[in-house]
Amino acid sequence: MLRSLRKFSQSPATKVLYAILAGLFVWWGVGGGIGQQVDWVAKVHGDTITTRDLYQAEAELRRRYEELFKNARSADLLRDMDLRGRALDELIDEALVRHEASRLGVEVGDAELVAAITAMPEFQQNGQFDRSLVERTLRFQRDRGEFEDRLRRSLVLQRVQALVTDGVQVSDAEVEERYKLDKEQVSLTFARVDAQTEGQSVTPTDAELEKQLADHADRYRLPTRTRARYVAYRPADFAAQVQLTDGEIAAYYDEHKEDRFTEVEQVRARHILVKLDPGANDEAKAAARKKAEGLLGKAKAGGDFAAIAKASSDDPGSAAKGGDLGLFGRGAMTPAFESVAFALQPGQVSDVVETPFGFHVIKVEEHKPGGLQPLDAVRAEIVKALQNERGLELARTQAEADRRKVVEGAPLAQAVGGRHIEESPVFPQGAPLVPGVGPVKAFVDAAFALREGEVSDLIETDDSIYLLTPFERSESHVPPLAEVRDRVLADVRRQRGEEAAKAKAETLRARAAEVGLAKAAAEANLKVDETGPFERRGGAIPKLGALADLRTDAFALTSPGALAPKVYSAGGDAIVAALKERTPADMTGFAAAKDGVADGLLQQRRQAAIASYMTLLKKRALDAGALEVRADGAARG
Repeated sequence: MLRSLRKFSQSPATKVLYAILAGLFVWWGVGGGIGQQVDWVAKVHGDTITTRDLYQAEAELRRRYEELFKNARSADLLRDMDLRGRALDELIDEALVRHEASRLGVEVGDAELVAAITAMPEFQQNGQFDRSLVERTLRFQRDRGEFEDRLRRSLVLQRVQALVTDGVQVSDAEVEERYKLDKEQVSLTFARVDAQTEGQSVTPTDAELEKQLADHADRYRLPTRTRARYVAYRPADFAAQVQLTDGEIAAYYDEHKEDRFTEVEQVRARHILVKLDPGANDEAKAAARKKAEGLLGKAKAGGDFAAIAKASSDDPGSAAKGGDLGLFGRGAMTPAFESVAFALQPGQVSDVVETPFGFHVIKVEEHKPGGLQPLDAVRAEIVKALQNERGLELARTQAEADRRKVVEGAPLAQAVGGRHIEESPVFPQGAPLVPGVGPVKAFVDAAFALREGEVSDLIETDDSIYLLTPFERSESHVPPLAEVRDRVLADVRRQRGEEAAKAKAETLRARAAEVGLAKAAAEANLKVDETGPFERRGGAIPKLGALADLRTDAFALTSPGALAPKVYSAGGDAIVAALKERTPADMTGFAAAKDGVADGLLQQRRQAAIASYMTLLKKRALDAGALEVRADGAARG
C-alpha cells in the first residue's frame, strides 16, 4: 500500500488529529501483541494488556514529562504522579474504544490511510509530502505492516471520538458569557515571605542531616556508572584501500539509474498572487481578476517582476522573496498553475492564471528538462558511494577479526594491533549519550551488560563500528553524607525555610484579617506589592507565577481589600494576597474574538463529552464482566 503514496502525495491533505498521529511513534508497539506474553495487568473485552505493554507506556509517559519539566525537582514531581497508573488508564481507554469501533463497524480504508500519512507533519518537507521521509522512518520501525496497522487503528479511534463529539454545539449567548468571564480582570496586593531568607539561619546538626539523607535516599542515590575502552572502526579510514574497476562503476550506475541518477523535470518560477477567498461572489472575483490584470500589465510593460511581487503579492510565503517559489517538479503545484509554468520558457510571463487560491501572474526563471545524467557526470559520486560501502565492509571485517582474537584470549590492546584505543569518561546507566561517542544506545547498553574484561559484539552506527570493554564500574549506591553534604544541607535549609515562611505568613494573614494587609505587612516589616491586572484564563500571575489556586480564588473575591482564603506558595515563598480591584470585561474586542472563543468553548465541550463517553464505556464493560484489572498490576512505579 505504501507504494501508492507517490500517487497520493499531492492530493489535498486530510486534516488528522495530530496528537493521535504523533502517538503512532509515542506508543509504538504498545498493545500490538508482539513478543512473548508472560503475564497480564488488564483484560478488556478479550484484549490483553501485558506487563510489557504497561512498562513501555509508562516509560514513554516518563520521557514526555521529563521533557516537560526539565528541572532539578522533576524526579520528585514524577514520583508523585503515579505514571504507571496513568499509563494503564490510557491503555484501557484505547482498548475500550477499539472494541466500541468494532461493535459500531467503524473502519478506515486505504485512501483515508494514505491521506493521513501524507498530512503528517513528520513527513513534510518545505510544505510538501516527502515519501523519502516515510521510508527513512520505517527503517527504524519494526515493519511496514505494523506501521500501517497502528495508523489505521489510530484513525479508527479518531472516528469513534468524532461520533461522540459531532453533535456538540455552543450558543451565541454561551460564547458571549465565556468572553465576559475570560476578559474580566482582577488586580491583587500581596506580601511575600522569602523562604530563602528564613532558611539562612537554619543550622541543622549532623544527625538531622543524616536523617534527611536516610529519609530521602533515592533523591541522593548515584546511578550505576562505568567507563569503557573502545576502538572505533570508521569506514572512511578504510576507503583508501578500495580499488574500483570501470565495470563496477558502470554496474552501480546501471543499478541506480532510476532512483539516483535520473533528474525530474523542474522549473524555477516567480508569481504574483491576488488572493480570492473561497466562496467569493462574482463581484469580488471580477475585482480580483481586474487587479491581477493590472499587475500583469505592469510586468509586461517592463516592470521589475520581483519588485512588483514584493509590493503587491498576497502570498506571504513568497512575496518577501520577490515571488520566488524556487525549483519545483510536476505534481508540486495545483494543475492549472503547473500546466502554465511548465509551458513557459525562461524569461516569459504568463497571462492571468486562476487557481483555487486566486489569480496568479507567473514568470519562469529557469527550466531544467530532467532526464538521465550521463555516467561521466556522476562518476565521482559513484566512486564515493562505493568507497563508503566497501569501506564499511572492510571496517566490519576488521572489527570482527579483532573481536575474535579478544574472545580467544588476547588482550584488547594486542588484538587491535596499532589501532587507537579510546577511553570514555564515566557515564551512568541509561545515559542518553557518551562523550566522544554520541547518542548510541547500544553502546551504553553493552557497557552495562558486560563484565570487566569482556568484549562487546559489533556496535554499528552510520559512521562507525565500535568494539568496547567496560572498566571501573561502580554500582548504584547512596553516598555517605560527606560526599553530598552541601546538597543535603541546602535541601534541609530550603525545607525549613519554606516551613518557617508559611508559618510567618499564616500569622501575617491572621493579623491582616483584623487590620488589613497593608498595616499587617508594615508591622512585620514586609513590603506590599501589586500584581497588576490579569485575566481569569492564562499563564502566570504577574510577579507571582503560575499559581492556579490563587488565580481561581482571586476571581471569587468581590470587595476591595478582601483577603484570599489561604497562604499560597510561589517558588517556596509564602504569599498573602488581597483584592485590589476588579474590572469587568471590555466588550469592544468581542466581535473580533468571537470565533476563537467559540472554538475554544466547543473544544472544551467535546473533551467533556469524550470523558463522559469513556466513563460510560468503562461502566458497560464492568457490568458485563468484560473489564478486569489485576489488583497488583499497576502498583506504583
